[in-house]
Amino acid sequence: MKKLSRRDFLKFGSAAAASATLGLSPFGSMLTSAQDAELSLQTWGHFISSSNDLLTSLVNSWAASSGTSVEINYTGFNQLADTLATGAATGAGPDLIMMLHARPHQFSEALLDVSDVVEEVGEANGGWYGIAEEACKVDGVWRSMPWFLAAHAMVYRTDLFAEAGYDTFPETWDDLLVAGTALKEMGAPLGFSVGRADGDGNNFCYSLLWSFGGAVTDADDNIVLDSPETRAALEFVQQLYNDAMIDSVITWDDGANNRAFLAGEVSCTNNASSILWAGRRDGIEFMSSTNHASYPSGPAGLLQFSQVHSVGVMNYAADPDAAKDLLRYINSPQVWQPMGLNTFAFNYPLFQNYEDDPSMPWNFDPALGAFRGLPETGHTMGFPGNPSAAASEVASSFVITDMFGSVCAGAASIDEAIETAIEQIEDIYSS
Repeated sequence: MKKLSRRDFLKFGSAAAASATLGLSPFGSMLTSAQDAELSLQTWGHFISSSNDLLTSLVNSWAASSGTSVEINYTGFNQLADTLATGAATGAGPDLIMMLHARPHQFSEALLDVSDVVEEVGEANGGWYGIAEEACKVDGVWRSMPWFLAAHAMVYRTDLFAEAGYDTFPETWDDLLVAGTALKEMGAPLGFSVGRADGDGNNFCYSLLWSFGGAVTDADDNIVLDSPETRAALEFVQQLYNDAMIDSVITWDDGANNRAFLAGEVSCTNNASSILWAGRRDGIEFMSSTNHASYPSGPAGLLQFSQVHSVGVMNYAADPDAAKDLLRYINSPQVWQPMGLNTFAFNYPLFQNYEDDPSMPWNFDPALGAFRGLPETGHTMGFPGNPSAAASEVASSFVITDMFGSVCAGAASIDEAIETAIEQIEDIYSS
């Protein structure tokens, strides 16, 4: 097992018809494990809450037919990280754990090799997107089953942008600054998390850093954060915060931007589709004027951080074959057909068979069209260097979001913020 430092430990302390239609194998019938197996799965409690009930129902149905008992525990992002680190350190905990980003690299020695089932599922479903390999394949070995991309876009109020003189969403960050300045003067500021939000904060900060040409490491994994490009990104976010954003973004968690948008406090944020879903569910009037758009481009182009969700089998699991059967099932048409619809484009498959599927929300709901094809262009932490345990820890320790947040808050100068971040990065990469 990978030896974890004390710092690490404390820090992290329907369906058959659908199969035929898609021409896919009904994986739920391809069982290899013994009957009467018992499994435990810890996964994320979905922002689209009905998806938790649906997943439980689907897994219970599979469990009944396969003779496998499955206990599912839904938790938040931070709790998932804590459970993963604790299980890796102690050799006890849930058999299967969902993880974000490149954490399969961070905890690879605590995760079983699941290459056989991952390759089987990928081959049957048109192949995996490159982002799936970036996040889940460690030294040629699949340490986690790619499950879905939490597809992110700009979610914005078309009515307010039109009032500010914009009929389409700005294509560049510079143009968004101009638009956002006008919107804030109207009382409708922008809101992008520069707080410790594992999903939304990392997504915004890494995407902005990369699009300005900045990076934590280069292709040879040299630390290159101190660069003119990083300074330009920090200067930009400082101006964006002062001129165009709501003040509270410094302390936002992953649910704060959803709440702010739904309360009418901001005109734009970065998010998956859960804001639109919740607004339509609750009958919020301005949802008819809510749309999604691609992230803006920067001097280096459009480069977007992608939030990969995967499920790994811990090396202490008592029944690895049963665990692999469950991995196979959750990526089967029996699950993806209903879940793809229910998650409202939030859950985007990391294999390619559903890209053009007319039943998937991004292909029939115009407000969700901006999500289509996102797995093709996204990257995970480490880019343009290599996904690694260190790159994953940099993100999970909020080094980059803290760098951006400290500059916005005026708690550090740009020089001080970069210097602090580099000290933390060097410590992580050298440990």
